[in-house]
Amino acid sequence: MTRPLRLDDAWAPALEELLLDAPHVNLFLLGYADALPLKRALWYGVPDRGLGERLDAVCLLLPGRLLVPYARTLDAAGALGAFLRPRHRPCMLVGPRDTADALWDAFAHDAPVHRRYDQRLYRLAAPPADPAPRGFRKAVLADLDVVAEQARAMEFEDLGRWPDASDRPGWVRGIKRRIDNGQTWVIEEAGELVFQIHVGTVVRWGAQVGGTYVPPAHRGRGLGLAGMHGLAWRLLPGHRELTLHVNEANAPAVRTYVRAGWQPDLPMRLLTVPEDG
Repeated sequence: MTRPLRLDDAWAPALEELLLDAPHVNLFLLGYADALPLKRALWYGVPDRGLGERLDAVCLLLPGRLLVPYARTLDAAGALGAFLRPRHRPCMLVGPRDTADALWDAFAHDAPVHRRYDQRLYRLAAPPADPAPRGFRKAVLADLDVVAEQARAMEFEDLGRWPDASDRPGWVRGIKRRIDNGQTWVIEEAGELVFQIHVGTVVRWGAQVGGTYVPPAHRGRGLGLAGMHGLAWRLLPGHRELTLHVNEANAPAVRTYVRAGWQPDLPMRLLTVPEDG
């Protein structure tokens, strides 16, 4: 196994070639690589043993926040994990299930785990026949407080922690940037926001969405389905496809996405560690 290394900008073509093995799986990584030079982030890779200009595995690390891997083999994923172990603290991990687990076993198998979810990637390539529902629109600045509180509640439901616990002003600024950039969509009924979703990564291969939320008082009314139809109506066919991750144990969400036409794809892993690391 070739020794892993930190990637610089010279590895950009090899990184893209690897990620394009499965662009629908790697939209987040493709978007990050497109937004910033590799040297301005922590990218690590495993060069192909026989072809030194290619990569067998890669991960992007946002220290203390997020680790996102993609690997062609379990051995390469494990090599990345072993390389990271003496260099970085464990943090939230999201990636294809088998390779994410192989990386984690080598990186932090003895670290405490807060939550471990079996997720699945879902894909949508065809817009619905019906138009967006009434009240479906992009969020505006006047929605900021409500959007932020709903996003906060959604993340607590998903991850069991308040996302703004350490830096509420900075977290709210991030929500504001999403609104300013037209990335957050809502359904408004009688002046109340009853659905929201965030469009995260947008690249030429597709768009990844997440943060779907319906306030508890409005659940069971089909608003999730209506919102997913609205999003697909607005974003497709202008984007090649849409993707999202869903916890497989969340049966209501899975039913909603399937009814909205989304197709199940690759098994994924979401793993979090206690907030104190």
